[in-house]
Parts: sequence; structure tokens; C-alpha cells
Amino acid sequence: MKRAIIPYQMVALVVLLGCTLFDSGQTGDADPGVRVAFMADVHFHDVFSVFEDGSFAGIPLNTGRETKYATIRTMEAQLSSTRLFNENYFAFLAALDDAVSKGVRIIAFPGDFSDDGQPVHLRGFKKILDYYADEYGIRFFLAPGNHDPNLPFTQDAGKRNFAGNNGRPQPVYSLGHPLCTQLSSDGITGSGEQESHEVICTDEVVESGYEDMLHILGDYGFTPKRDYLYYETPFSSYDYEDYLFDTALAEAQAEHRQYEICQEGSGGVYRENHYSRCLEVMDMSYLVEPAEGLWLLSLDANVYLPRGDADVTAPGNPANFTGSGNAGYNRVVTYKKHLLKWIGEVARQADRHGKTLYAFSHYPAIDFYNGAEPLIEQLWGRGRFQLSRLPSESASRALTRTGLNLHIGGHMHMNNTNRYYDEESQNTLYNIQTPSLAAYVPGYKLLHSRPGHAVVEIRTVMLREVPDFDLLFPLYRLEWDHLKETGKTPLWNQEVLSSPDYYRYTDWHLKELSRLRFLPREWPADLRMMLAGMNGRDMLIASQLDSTLPFRDFSSATQTAESEDRDAWNTARIKAESLATLDGYSLSDFGEWNGTDLSTDFYRLRNAGNLALNDIPGARIGQYSLLARALKKRNITLNAKVSDDAIRFDRLFQARFKTLFEVMHRFSGGLPAKRFKLDLESGEIFDLTAGKQGLSLD
Repeated sequence: MKRAIIPYQMVALVVLLGCTLFDSGQTGDADPGVRVAFMADVHFHDVFSVFEDGSFAGIPLNTGRETKYATIRTMEAQLSSTRLFNENYFAFLAALDDAVSKGVRIIAFPGDFSDDGQPVHLRGFKKILDYYADEYGIRFFLAPGNHDPNLPFTQDAGKRNFAGNNGRPQPVYSLGHPLCTQLSSDGITGSGEQESHEVICTDEVVESGYEDMLHILGDYGFTPKRDYLYYETPFSSYDYEDYLFDTALAEAQAEHRQYEICQEGSGGVYRENHYSRCLEVMDMSYLVEPAEGLWLLSLDANVYLPRGDADVTAPGNPANFTGSGNAGYNRVVTYKKHLLKWIGEVARQADRHGKTLYAFSHYPAIDFYNGAEPLIEQLWGRGRFQLSRLPSESASRALTRTGLNLHIGGHMHMNNTNRYYDEESQNTLYNIQTPSLAAYVPGYKLLHSRPGHAVVEIRTVMLREVPDFDLLFPLYRLEWDHLKETGKTPLWNQEVLSSPDYYRYTDWHLKELSRLRFLPREWPADLRMMLAGMNGRDMLIASQLDSTLPFRDFSSATQTAESEDRDAWNTARIKAESLATLDGYSLSDFGEWNGTDLSTDFYRLRNAGNLALNDIPGARIGQYSLLARALKKRNITLNAKVSDDAIRFDRLFQARFKTLFEVMHRFSGGLPAKRFKLDLESGEIFDLTAGKQGLSLD
């Protein structure tokens, strides 16, 4: 492959000019250790892909150097999704170039390396991996995520919002999709979307299942290579002492990697008499030794449950299965018992042979909310805020009891470190959450260890400058202009196109995602109303308010102050001024930020943990802490749903915001997550950065 398929980037230029890092410290070249980069949730979409059947040429883009043809998604689609679809292409290349510059020669992907496994994008992904493997000797290792594959068998699919000519969306669907089999040519419209072009029908956008993915990407961990020192799957018949490459290759084929799953639990030797709807599915897990002393354990933690109406006479029908997005290890412990058994065997072998073992998979192995689950349920309600993705304590315990010490996960697009200690086994498991390259905060994890040593150094590499990240912006302006010309109010803020670098672009993405998706869908209406009608000054005053004013009469803090409870508001203002002065602030300082700023900071902290403190003014963190302490002293608590129309405004505010700030406190604290060391023998962790102080409740 020629470098030309990666537009306008030369590695030397990227190293010198492009990929600017927050933490640029490197390990010296003379260091004998092994460096492994973990890049989670790339969600690769080939923005310059070629549809081999000629069905979709893309839209012309004048780069100033040449005319390219872009096959991208609309900006509207990006700003309502938890990940970017387009600019992460350039971020992926920048991250690879950065890893090369650091001497990294092993890169692992903890799932969602593709965005739904469309063949056109899998081919583009493979071309890039092929190039870096050939040019720099990089060895890549993949673990499947819930987007690769979406279901265990290839299914018809498509997207309604590719970007089309003249700023209009272009629907593209597979030949077997109803929109194509019914010969629809009327275009597609949807809530908030402008009239689209006629449907393009092509199997370039089917969603690949396991076997198709194995066929395309098998060279990158899913099957053994001769230069691997060792390789096995959960189904291998051999062990470390009698390893033969030819045997490993034969047993790594799809037909030898099947397990039975039933609607009620694990099949095979674990199957109970009353189990039903039992079907066979592939497990793509594997263990590889790419360098002396290092074992990488790639875990396929996808669990695709047979549906209640599954047709067992058609085992390869994707419609027989549910998706795996919210399952993870909570279902692995019940439905993939063979996997847990194998993990334990691998951990014991690694210990016996003195190997450093890194396990990685798409799903988190330990609570990623730092114990905030009950608070989240209290404010937002059961099941909200992706609580269904939170590993249960029993799942974390089961994984810890296998003897595993270190797991690197993705899926949540969060930066996080968590630890679980099991008293019975006396084992400690660390879970390292890797941020996504396609969302705020963009980055990857870099692990460094030495053969025979139990200490692993881990750091987060964050991307800021990404060459060509704004190359597609002229096409988004066409999209925005079309919305305006057709008399429809644009849903997204055009200021996102003023982002000075990729890091700020992902921050803008988070702001818009919060405004367009998270707040409307997940936050209580009363809390949204208070956020919209108050600034920090109002909030500090309301934290001291004692008033009989019912919340139904609240529309903004200004109107509350001018209501019949004016005296109560004035009394609260005097108390608030005193609190602010004691902490070195004036009450007017709190008026410099509002509810929108607060909700944005909330999501920054949720995604990035204490790394988000780089993007929140220190004074504002101090003011949040003051508010949190003031509300903690009031100690008002309410249920998630408040149905009493006459409930007092002061009580509702104080209860809601007390919990909100407690959750932000949890998000901003926790174990080190930027640069730290783990001692896998003792279970100790050592922070290597001073770091900034998060929200304080004391």
C-alpha cells in the first residue's frame, strides 16, 4: 500500500509538527522494556472509501491540493451520537504516527475498531494496518466490540445520513434491506432531518458477522502467525509446552471456535435440562505472546443472546439474536462460563511461566462510576446514564477470582482507573478504561513493562493537534447552508466549525451532544428547567434559601427573586455572600458561569475523570466545591421522580443539586488515571503526576 491512501500526512512532519501531546515524556530508547499502546473505540469510518460496485462515489471535496471524494456522515448525525464518524479517521492516523514516534511496535484495540463492520470500512481499516505493519513493523491485535460485529452473523443494514451532494443527506442501505427490496425511491425523512436524496442500495454497507470479520482481519490477532512465540484460543487442544504453529493455525479456524449459548445460560457442558433456544456462536478470544515474556489476552466479551422466538433450524440467521451493547461481563458470567474457566487457566500459566499478562476486551471489568451508582439512580432514575453497562460486583468478583491482575477496557469512551480486591482469593484486579479516539477526551493508553518485572507503567496520551482534522468542514458548511435555505432551523451550532484543534473539536462535540441528546433524554424536567434558568450566583443563593414558594411558580431565578418571597431571597443572598467571602470569592464571581457550563463540565468529568480538570477553570472547580459543601450541610433528599406539584422550590433545588455535585465529586476523584505505576504482585498503585484537585466535599 502506498502512503497516499493516508492523505497529506508524512510521519516525520506529524512527529515534528502535528500530534501535540499534553504529556510528552518518553521512555529512553535504551530501555529494554516492551511498550504496548491500547487504542479503544476507534470507530473507524473510511472517509475516502471506494465502493467497489460503483454505487456511491461520495461528494467532491476541493482540498486546495486536489479534489477528493468523501464518503462521510452528516454533522447532524455526529453531534447526536456518542462518537464522531468522520474526523476520528484523521485522529487514528495521528495516534498511529505518535505511537511510532515513541518506539511502540505493539498496538492493541479493545473493541469497536470499526463502526458497525461495513465491508467498505473494514477494507480501509485493513489497508492502514497493512501499511503500518509493512513500513514500521507494527504488530496489531484486535478484540471484538459490540460494533464489530453488531450481531454474530452478517445482516442487512445501512445509514440514512451519509452526507450527499448540495448539503442534503444521502441514505445508503444494503440490497436486502427493506428500503431496497421494496424499491423505495421516495427518499427518507426523519425527526429534525431535511429531505434526503434517493436511496442507494449496495452490500458495501452490510454489517459483517464474525466469519466475515475473521476473513478480512484474521491477520491481526484473530489467527496465529509464525513469528508469534505462542498462541491459543479457549478451544485449543495443546498447551504452552507442546505448541506447534500448524496445529494452532488449524484450530484457530472459525469451525473450531464455536460455543453453545442458550436463552437461559451457557450451553455445552454447562447446559441444564430445561435450557432452550440453544445455538452456536463464534468466540474470537485468543492468547498471544508477541514478544518474549509478554502475553496479550484478547477477550471476546460479546454476549449475543438467542431471542425468545429464535429459529434453531436456521442457526445462521442474525435475527435469532439480540445485540451485545449493554451486556458485557454481567452476562459473560452466566452465558460464557467457558471463557471464565479459560481466563483462570491462562492466568495460572502466565504465573507458572513468568509472563506479564495484559488482558484486554471491549467491556469494563469494574465499576467505572467510582461508586456513584446509588446517587445516579437517586437523581436520574434506575437504568439511566448507561447504568445497565455498569459491571456488577459479582461479575467483577468472578473475574478477579480467575487470578487476572490487569484488564484494559473500552466501550464507555471514558478515562478511568478502578480496582477490585477479593478477600477470598486475595487477588487484586485493576481495570484501565481507555478513552476513545472518536470522542472527548481523545487519546490512548501506553503501557510499559520489563520482562520478569511485576511493575507496569501506564500513561494516557491525549491528542490535541491532528493534521487535516478540519479538512471536511467545507462540506458541513454546505449542510448548514442547505438547512438555512430550506427554512429549517439548524439543530447544531455552527461554532463547532471554529474549533482550533481536534481536542477542542471533541470538546465541542461533547457540548452539543449534551445539549441535543443527553439533557433532553436523561435529565429530569425540573432539573433541566433550573439549569436553564440559573447561573452560579443564583445557585449559591438558592443553596441558602428557606422559602414556601412552590416549584410550579419557578421559571427563572430572576423571577423567583422578584416573587412574593423577595425577603427570603434577600436573606439567602446575604448568607451566600458570606459563604463566598469566606472562601475568597465574591458572589458576583459565581455569576460568571451558568447551568449550561455546569452540565458541560459534568460530562467532561464523566468522560475524562480528573483529566477534565485541564478544561475547567480552577476557580470554577473551587466554586463547585463550595456549593457542594453548602448543599451537603442542608442534606435535603428526594426521590428521582417528584410528582407533588406543590413541592417547594428550595427543597427541590437543594436536593437535586446536592446529588449532582456529589456525583461530580466522584467523577473528579478516584485512582490515578493519567500517569501511574502498578505493582501487579503487591496490588499497589503509585501516582506519577501531581495532578489537580477535583471537587471537594470537605
